[in-house]
Amino acid sequence: MLRSYGLAGMMTLVLFSAPASAFDVTGPDYGGRVEPYVARLAHAQARGEEVRIGPVECDSSCTLYLAARRSCVSPGAVFGFHAPWVGGPTSGVVDRQMTAVFASAYKPPLRRIFMNHVRNSRGMVPGPLLKISGAQLASLGYRLCGE
Repeated sequence: MLRSYGLAGMMTLVLFSAPASAFDVTGPDYGGRVEPYVARLAHAQARGEEVRIGPVECDSSCTLYLAARRSCVSPGAVFGFHAPWVGGPTSGVVDRQMTAVFASAYKPPLRRIFMNHVRNSRGMVPGPLLKISGAQLASLGYRLCGE
C-alpha cells in the first residue's frame, strides 16, 4: 500500500513539473516494473524535458510516459494497456491501487477506455493488451509530436 501512495506522490510531482527540452522513446518498450518508469519520467521532468514517444511500441509501464505534462506521441506509435498486477504471470492478482495510479496518469477519455478494459479483463493476469495507436490517442486529447 505504501508503494502505491509513494508512486502516486511521485506521479503528482511529475505532472506538475515544467518541461523544456526532450526525452525520446525511440525503441520498442514492452514495459516492466513500474518504479523505473516513474523514476525516468520524474528525472526527465526535473530536467525540463518534453517526453516524445516515437513510432514505436510502448506497452504496459511505458504508457506512464503519457503522464508527462508535455508528452507527445507519433501517429505511428502503438500503445498497449492492461491492468497492473502483483505476483507472477501465473499466480498474480490485479493490483487495484496500482490500477488507480495508472488511470490517474491518463487523460479522462483514455482513463475511461483503460478502466473499461480492466473491468472487461475480469482479473486475468496477465490481462490482454488493449492496443491504441498514437493517431487514436490524438483523438483522445494527446498531442502529436511536431504540433
